[in-house]
Amino acid sequence: MKSGGWSSPRYQSARERAWHLSILMAHEAIAWCTHAMDTGEPTALQWSADASALDSEALPQAPASVSFVTLPEWSTLVPEAALEPGTEAAHLRLVHGGLPTGALRNEPFDSLGAVCIYVHDDERERMVLDRFPGAQPVPMQALMLRGALALAGEGPALLLHRSHDRLDAAVADQGRVLLTNTYPAKSSQDALYYALLAAEGCGLRPGDLMLHHGGTHLTAHERDLLKRYFPRERDAAARWPALQGAGLDPFRWSALLEQFACAS
Repeated sequence: MKSGGWSSPRYQSARERAWHLSILMAHEAIAWCTHAMDTGEPTALQWSADASALDSEALPQAPASVSFVTLPEWSTLVPEAALEPGTEAAHLRLVHGGLPTGALRNEPFDSLGAVCIYVHDDERERMVLDRFPGAQPVPMQALMLRGALALAGEGPALLLHRSHDRLDAAVADQGRVLLTNTYPAKSSQDALYYALLAAEGCGLRPGDLMLHHGGTHLTAHERDLLKRYFPRERDAAARWPALQGAGLDPFRWSALLEQFACAS
């Protein structure tokens, strides 16, 4: 993935505490974006295949707040009633088998009566925290859950995020989470299969829901495949009109653009 960027006319990196800075650390894709604290609108976005995006002079010099997502992520959602103190790692190992070295964290979902337990790769986290010690980690699973709930006000919604070798999926319907899962997806056929499986697992047909798709590694072929099976679909970053037509494929950065709502 080549480097690139965009900024709006109003963006000024030297303005203090005017911007929220979001960071995404993914396979061969490291990116950041800023949102205006007063309106929530995206004002700048840069990406690169290496860490050079994080050394850009265009980064805000004194952001009001900073959040970050790192992939891959090891996470699981556990009901509060089933979570005893000190058992967090055991719940994760039950789902994933092994765990990387890294800080074990949890984020409560009071509305669901559940807790998201997660671990990020320690080296990737350190790349962010060395630059922004106060940055707030955001679990990808939490981002997916909140995104799906926000999109499902008028009917069932399936939110997909395609990254390297994995597909994150969340299904919600009018305030209820029906499914959240991460699937191994090495091919376009895998991505389509698991998207259909997510719908079927909720007792829904593809035509029953609105599909919102995005991700750093979502290919044109995969988008075409999804459109063939899901008649109601849209770009996961479609709600940001300022980014449409800017030549940066905003759907790739959905996990970046939605952090502001999750962290604010």
